[in-house]
Amino acid sequence: MKNLLITALFTGITFSMCAQEDTLKKGYELRGKEKYGYIVSKDDKKTEGIVKLMGTKTTPWVNQQKVKFVAKEDLNASKKKQKFDKLDVDDLKEYVAYESDSKERHFRLINYTNKNESAKSTTVTDLAGKSKTLKKSSISDHMAEVITDGKITMYRLYDYPTPIDAGSKDVHLLQNEEQNIIDNPTLLYQKGDNKVKELHIADIKGLVKDCKTVSDKLAAGKYSSYNPAKEEKPQSELDKMIKHKLDVVGNQIIAVGTEVFSDYNTNCQ
Repeated sequence: MKNLLITALFTGITFSMCAQEDTLKKGYELRGKEKYGYIVSKDDKKTEGIVKLMGTKTTPWVNQQKVKFVAKEDLNASKKKQKFDKLDVDDLKEYVAYESDSKERHFRLINYTNKNESAKSTTVTDLAGKSKTLKKSSISDHMAEVITDGKITMYRLYDYPTPIDAGSKDVHLLQNEEQNIIDNPTLLYQKGDNKVKELHIADIKGLVKDCKTVSDKLAAGKYSSYNPAKEEKPQSELDKMIKHKLDVVGNQIIAVGTEVFSDYNTNCQ
């Protein structure tokens, strides 16, 4: 049954993407970073068209604030360059860009303030050895990327680089900040309509306890990404902090969340 549901879901996504491609391909060829996809506006209106992600592998946080889009009815195949609208968190509830391998990049509006970055500042040391603090902007509305979707949704959220003036002498002091942001995204979860919270592996057992099928498999070590003996042993607060940091860097949280939450969403809706 599980395999049939997964197959049906995958087939549905593939069919939806192919049907949209058939509609849009008539006289139009994708260029550069353009992807077939859709947006959902604040009034819940879904519009199909061409999505152009503005963030890249080196600037993934940009996708959390803005995207370019042109509706299929506005496409002009005779023009080499389409007129894209730039949309942001004030315009959208979510947007999706379909990749060529039938996967999708799915972003949804959430409200979340990173408690770990509550100071919103970065301390750097200049060439003279003096410390100084650069203020970060406070952002709480994001188009976070959806990793698993369902009763339990898991999101990936990147922090934002410290804003500095163009030509600032502090640019070289922040060379490693962007790479650190890329390597250390925050993994979030939302169960039902509850508040979005940061995900720790220690949370997963409690999140799935209302589903006996998944809870029993978790306890029995049936998930390759989750070892009960390791994950559930008592730890000091310091050890928990260190482990969480390593889980993020080593992609352990995203592996466990993807495997366990996907099973939960399939069997325990």
